[in-house]
Amino acid sequence: MLISYNWLKEYIDFNSSPEDVADLLTMSGLEVESYKKQEDGDVILELNITPNRADCLSVTGVARDVSAVLKKRLILPEIKDFYNTVGANRFKVEILDTNLCHRYCGIVIHGVKTALAPEWMAQRLQASGIRPINNIVDITNYVLMEYGQPLHAFDLSKLKGDRIIVRRAERPELITTLDAVQRTVPAGTLLICDAEGPVALAGVMGGEGTAVTAATTDILLESAWFDPASIRITSKQTALRSESSFRFERQTDINGVKNAALRAASLILAHCGGRVSEVVDNYPTPYSAPQIPLSHKRVQSFLGVQIAEDEIDGILSRLEFKVERQDGNDIVSPPSFRSDIELEADLIEEIARIYGYNNIPSVMPEVSLAINNVSDKHSKLSELRQALRYAGFTETINYSFTTKEDFALLDITAGDERRNSVTVKNPLQKDYNILRTSLLPSLLKNMKYNISFGAKEVSIYEISTVFFDTGKGFPQESLKLAVLSYSSGEKKLYTEPAAHFYRIKGLLEPILSSLRCVNYELRQSNEGFLENGQSAVLLIGGDSAGFLGLLSSETVARLDIKAGRPEIGLIEIYLDRIITPQKVSLGYKPFLKYPSIERDLAIVVNETCQSCDIVNLIKNELSDPEHLIESVEIFDHYKGKNIPEGKKSIAYHIVYRSATQTLLESEIDTLHAEIVNHIITKTGGSLRA
Repeated sequence: MLISYNWLKEYIDFNSSPEDVADLLTMSGLEVESYKKQEDGDVILELNITPNRADCLSVTGVARDVSAVLKKRLILPEIKDFYNTVGANRFKVEILDTNLCHRYCGIVIHGVKTALAPEWMAQRLQASGIRPINNIVDITNYVLMEYGQPLHAFDLSKLKGDRIIVRRAERPELITTLDAVQRTVPAGTLLICDAEGPVALAGVMGGEGTAVTAATTDILLESAWFDPASIRITSKQTALRSESSFRFERQTDINGVKNAALRAASLILAHCGGRVSEVVDNYPTPYSAPQIPLSHKRVQSFLGVQIAEDEIDGILSRLEFKVERQDGNDIVSPPSFRSDIELEADLIEEIARIYGYNNIPSVMPEVSLAINNVSDKHSKLSELRQALRYAGFTETINYSFTTKEDFALLDITAGDERRNSVTVKNPLQKDYNILRTSLLPSLLKNMKYNISFGAKEVSIYEISTVFFDTGKGFPQESLKLAVLSYSSGEKKLYTEPAAHFYRIKGLLEPILSSLRCVNYELRQSNEGFLENGQSAVLLIGGDSAGFLGLLSSETVARLDIKAGRPEIGLIEIYLDRIITPQKVSLGYKPFLKYPSIERDLAIVVNETCQSCDIVNLIKNELSDPEHLIESVEIFDHYKGKNIPEGKKSIAYHIVYRSATQTLLESEIDTLHAEIVNHIITKTGGSLRA
């Protein structure tokens, strides 16, 4: 924003040079980017006003900050009230949408004479980057720059029905704006209308049909407060920005609406002649100032400097905050032009910038070291990332958005919980308008991107939150882990003997170990996008906590990967179903010093029998009071020659060990025989010859 140094001096009696004022403003939070001396000797300051400081989009707003820093009195123009000189109001203002228009003030002035504005006013407007037009329009722009309140003047003779109606467009409506462009505004747009139709785009631009011209003698002066979001939407939809919309979007001062109109009316009477006949102020939603508690001790603590209580109150009072002392602390009510002040921290920031950041000494912070201050959840996630990193996997970070096509890619049916997605109303990209319920589509896209650059192997993972629509307010959030391992299938000099499924299955053990999860079970999965027979569901306490497996050949074909025999292994786990909020204490268990005895067992069972059930039979259902079974592992799975149709052979490696003594071969032979008989009885199987 451009602001005149001489104009600023009209409101404060100070002798500081333009350079000093520029430095003062910058150090108080209003950055002066540059200043330039004009031919008439005036210095123009260019300020970078942050979006939260809409009050400083005016000369008086900037002057208020300068006066607060310099502790000088702010001298504002006298506002004349015309209520005692006008008659009954014939002109009516109807606000049909009080949510979008909280206040509308209209002043009717008769007998004005349109001409050029005074030279001094035109020069100030030009210095502020505004083109002079005529005395009436220039006065509205002058008050805009002076108070930050947008105004508009209508030719009263062109308004129909002696009324203004503030309403939304009920359907797409046409209006020709002051730039002579006919625009179609969509339904819902806030409009200023007379008895016959739209005469202005509320808060953005007036209509050409009611513009002030050289023939204008009677005007309606408009000053209003409009909802910032509404004006922002209108400006965006119509591709139209103005000095007015710029300020309305950042929120204007609702209590300054009438004063700005009265100030403009006084200037019009002084420079254009005429008389005020009516003042209408429709204010259905009065402003109520918040009351914010302020602790003086917290001011000292936050800023690290001792500021006297009277100085604190003085700073806030100079900024026109209402301060009430209560029990050594304050209850502070910000003025209506400071809508950005909501919290105690906001007040402390105001105190700091007016007190002077350069007056606050630089002190190294005191840091107290804490041992084991990391939460159990974060500790486990850190170990999980480390385990995956050691296994050769790289972490990815993706956006939380996905597309409808991703459901079809993974053949996720309508009844699946992953279809309960949340749709974003205002997405960053049109197609990516759904919050993720699965991390796998993002990893598949990461994989394809790497393949396009010639990658033959891709090992990646992601830990992130997914979202489910429960139909009850906010979506349900869940923390997930997804892992992807891709191999192009090309021949290599050195190859791992393990199939890709067992490589991805083998990764599950360090993952769950890092999460302190030992009691889990794997069963055959029925995920449609995973290869049948090479996939498994992860069960914890009998409930599903995720799955793993190879991507099915049909799904791989849909990915259109240009490779000979691509293999893609996947894991997806609900981490919050594994990581409990209770901190688990770890204990030390010494290595057993007694030797083990190993036995193998091969059994032929029905093809429908799952190997995990047999493992459970060995571990859990057999009476083993001394807990001699140390581990059970599958080392062979076979179907084919010498195995009957509908049967399969599964071989297990069992390790026996005692914690208290050396086992005898005869003891283990007896126990092993009991296990074999137990399994045959329960499964109806037979020993493989």
